[in-house]
Amino acid sequence: MTDIIESFETAKGNVFGDLLTNKEAAMPLKVGLMTLGFFEYWRMFPESLKANVTADMEVVYEQLQAAMPQEEVIWPGIIDTLDAAEAAGRQLAEERVDLIVYVAGTYCPDYMAIQALEHVRHVPVVLFNTQHTNKIDLHTNYENVLRNSALIANLQLAATFRKMGWYRDLKVVVGSIRDEAAYGEMSAYIRAYKAFTQLKKTNIGVVGHVFRGMYDFEYDKTMIKGTLGPNIIAIQVGHLLEQFNNASEEDSQAVAEATKTRFNIVGLDEADIAKSSRFYVALRNTLQRFRLDALTLLGQHYVEQKTGTTSYLANTMMHEEGKYVVNTEGDVHGLIMMVLMHMLNGKVPAYAEWGEFDEELNALLMVHHGFADTAYATDRSTVKVNRSPEQWGLQGAGFGFEYTLKPGTVTISHLIIDEEGYKMLIVKGEALHIPHNIPCEEITAVIQFVPPIKQFLAALIKEGFAHHCIIAYGDLTQELAYVADFMGIRKVMY
Repeated sequence: MTDIIESFETAKGNVFGDLLTNKEAAMPLKVGLMTLGFFEYWRMFPESLKANVTADMEVVYEQLQAAMPQEEVIWPGIIDTLDAAEAAGRQLAEERVDLIVYVAGTYCPDYMAIQALEHVRHVPVVLFNTQHTNKIDLHTNYENVLRNSALIANLQLAATFRKMGWYRDLKVVVGSIRDEAAYGEMSAYIRAYKAFTQLKKTNIGVVGHVFRGMYDFEYDKTMIKGTLGPNIIAIQVGHLLEQFNNASEEDSQAVAEATKTRFNIVGLDEADIAKSSRFYVALRNTLQRFRLDALTLLGQHYVEQKTGTTSYLANTMMHEEGKYVVNTEGDVHGLIMMVLMHMLNGKVPAYAEWGEFDEELNALLMVHHGFADTAYATDRSTVKVNRSPEQWGLQGAGFGFEYTLKPGTVTISHLIIDEEGYKMLIVKGEALHIPHNIPCEEITAVIQFVPPIKQFLAALIKEGFAHHCIIAYGDLTQELAYVADFMGIRKVMY
């Protein structure tokens, strides 16, 4: 008798009819490098032209590998005849490349590029217009002019694409073969594309619903899947409570002891710490059981009331471990931005709310509800664990963190859907050095912006973005802009 397959909603085992048993692991992106020359020129300049052009393309290959060490660059060699174009196109198709970097090493007619590209028409193309150096040689000869004649080929090919209706969103990068900025631009684009494709395989769990009255967070699962990519999976609170009630005492106690060792805990008793530690075990097991990559839950008067604690220790530990991304208040769109930023820089970002402004500093106070990677603290030794200042049906004091985020360049973002569809907020700022933690029983940051702060806030409010914001360290503005373009949504950048 064969085993009966049931839905994850009811099954007691670990194989479900409506969830993949084995989720596909994130794999390196396969980047196909397509390099072109022209057989006619080799016989005209037999001594060195082919060798020089090949050497230039070898530099491009090596530079691409260095710029994207996490990805796989597949290079079939120089395409200089129609047969070579056909073979290269077939090879790249068989390798199932995810994206093409197209480079002409000299002038070449468009028919060879088209012959090769027809085999991989479904993947995006980055056209790298390059040459041997970034200077004009005023003592050059005609052979060297041909060596640096890719611009003619690229203009011809791009015009042909336009006439054929191919690659309407063609990405073009210009630079010499050793131009670090050009490779940085290409790698940012490719990182963004990788994150965009990974989002389509991402499972996001929702326990509860959006907090009552927060219409700015409301979402449509179909719109999210169709436009942004992730799968939204409703997880009944009973599944989380089952994991909470069945959490191993040994595992929970180990978390509690580690927590007491790591942090300065103020005003909490053993029961508060024990419940928060048990919640971590329950949340981890829920994420694992249902093959989730991320999860948002409604804490207030819902999970907090049912478990008697907050998720803040659990969320913080998840973010420090870096495998799962979690947040609260049912902020699905904010969670998607957190997942995306995590994919782009490998660190789970902070999750905050807009706060009061300082006209002299041209800055805003950001306030975070009690959880974030403690590596973001200005001084990790000053991180304090205290009660949750907002009491939503808790039994005891709850559990929250207090510290101020360290200085550095940050990118702030969020998503919202309005009557015109989705749009993404993309803002660059600077987290200022605050020598002493702001003593408000929460996680805080003071972020300075480029636009005048009152003008920025007026524009932000009028534009109608959500009252939460996601804060990632580093400048991710270009990558996020690329992702928005891949999604086909509007960008709002300040």
